[in-house]
Amino acid sequence: MSEMNAIYRVKQYILKLIRNGELENGSKLPSNLSIARALNVKTDDVYDGIDELITEQIVTDNFEEGTSVKTKPPFYYPLDKIISISTIIEEAGYKAGIEYLNFDEQPATILDVEHLDIEDKQPITIIERLRTANHKPVVFCLDKIAKQYLTCSDYQQSNGSMLEAIKKSTGHEVTHAEMDLEAISYEPHISEVLSASPHEGLMLLKVVHYDEKNQPILYSLNYIKSSLVKFTITKN
Repeated sequence: MSEMNAIYRVKQYILKLIRNGELENGSKLPSNLSIARALNVKTDDVYDGIDELITEQIVTDNFEEGTSVKTKPPFYYPLDKIISISTIIEEAGYKAGIEYLNFDEQPATILDVEHLDIEDKQPITIIERLRTANHKPVVFCLDKIAKQYLTCSDYQQSNGSMLEAIKKSTGHEVTHAEMDLEAISYEPHISEVLSASPHEGLMLLKVVHYDEKNQPILYSLNYIKSSLVKFTITKN
């Protein structure tokens, strides 16, 4: 038996255990020795096979708890579509909720001017929200929009959907968006709001929303626990 064939058999063995439901999300893998005995291969081949599955993000290695099947995130965010976070949560079978953290109105900063294509120091509405699933935090949202389009009171009278509030207040509809996704490390305030530990990574999704006239109308920063959401994109 070649070494490569042995590694392949190890990978197939573990993948079949997962596929057949004998190993569930988060379950610990059998010991390397037991896998080696079951397949009649060397333990070094088991190590190499598991290492390849770690690289492929099928299993994960925690130095304190050992190797286990990687837990799949419950929510999927399509980067090629404009879709509300509530819809994403509800499609996964959870109850979507909103906790309002802050409402404010401030002069636009240099960055706000760049993102929203407005005048320097023009008043903007700033809204901080926590999006929840079954009352547990999922996404921390910081939304910015020119006050002439939406005031804090306008939004508070809406059903909680920022896009619908904009349409009702302005008559304009968000038709497309530009998105920028980046991984960030522990941020004390944001991680605390999301109930994320210092060891949990966060994803930051920055979105500039445009109306039917190609005018930027809403700038959003969405902080997400990377363990909860998987980002997807479909290419035609």
